[in-house]
Amino acid sequence: MARDAFISRNRCQYCNRPGFVVWDVDLFTCGREVCKSLAFAELRRRHRDGLRPLPEKLLAKALLTALDTFEYALHLDERAEVVDEREANRILSREREQTAHLLLELHELERRYPAPPEPAEREPAPPPPPNPRYRRFVSRGRTVALRRDGQAVSARA
Repeated sequence: MARDAFISRNRCQYCNRPGFVVWDVDLFTCGREVCKSLAFAELRRRHRDGLRPLPEKLLAKALLTALDTFEYALHLDERAEVVDEREANRILSREREQTAHLLLELHELERRYPAPPEPAEREPAPPPPPNPRYRRFVSRGRTVALRRDGQAVSARA
């Protein structure tokens, strides 16, 4: 987290405009298409090891969870008569439209920067070539590799 000390939180890292999209702990961008695509490419680069879920899956899950939470809170406000039904429906429809728009942008970025292919089951690595340090001198110009699995080759063989 040492790199966080040098990042101004309200600025895009790419064009230094006021930033509002938070993609990761330390990745801020503005709303420009170029900056968003650069940030998405950076996220893909960070998550390419395959140990963590892909960033677009995490972002989509976070968006849908936030929408569910908002719908529930609005339902509670409507039951408590804080907002009337017509206003609640208007607010909810606007939030759904904005969430759908963000998910569409996320899918477009996902198509632009496809995920790296899943590695097929890896074959075992071939054994390394014998190291000259582990060779035994037999005669002039001839050496024999020592076996490391408990069997040593005799010098007279």
